[in-house]
Amino acid sequence: MTLYHASPAAGLKELRPSESRFGKPRQVCLAASVPMALMYGVRHFEYTYGYTKAGELYYEEFFPNALEEIYRGKRASLYVCAHREDMETTEIPNEYTAEREVPVEREISIPDVYAALMEQAERGTLKIVRWEDASARRREWMVEAELRTIREQDLLARPDSPFARYVREKYPKSWALAAEALDGDVEERIVCNIEGGRP
Repeated sequence: MTLYHASPAAGLKELRPSESRFGKPRQVCLAASVPMALMYGVRHFEYTYGYTKAGELYYEEFFPNALEEIYRGKRASLYVCAHREDMETTEIPNEYTAEREVPVEREISIPDVYAALMEQAERGTLKIVRWEDASARRREWMVEAELRTIREQDLLARPDSPFARYVREKYPKSWALAAEALDGDVEERIVCNIEGGRP
């Protein structure tokens, strides 16, 4: 089986285990799907892809023109590797992980990741769900999803971090809701303190 790994770094002869900010252990991540691997050719804060019940890969825009904004004009390398018996699958379809180094068999230069993803879409291996085509209910779900991210990552406590600035810019409604909820909590604590006779 052939596996793929995309990276902004060119010229790698082997893929070394690394830590992920998504809570994964130190490992090498690979994909049996070319379009899935290509999405990781750009280092970014979120990768909004998934699989349908029929097993079809899709990329969903969580804000207008997200795909083009994130990927257009970005160079990457697609590394071709061989499957090994010590590699493990994960709960994510087509994902494989390795705890030790993985030799690179071939490197494919990707001059524009956006163009490469669009080519995959034309081939039918990737479905692109545009933000403007999302239903009102789906957009509400996105707001809630980003609100959970703000809370889980405690972004209001570090508003000047790169991730917080990104979320505040791309998801202003979620940010505003998180800030309003925080203000409400503060007011509630003050009332409780006064009623309890504490300063």
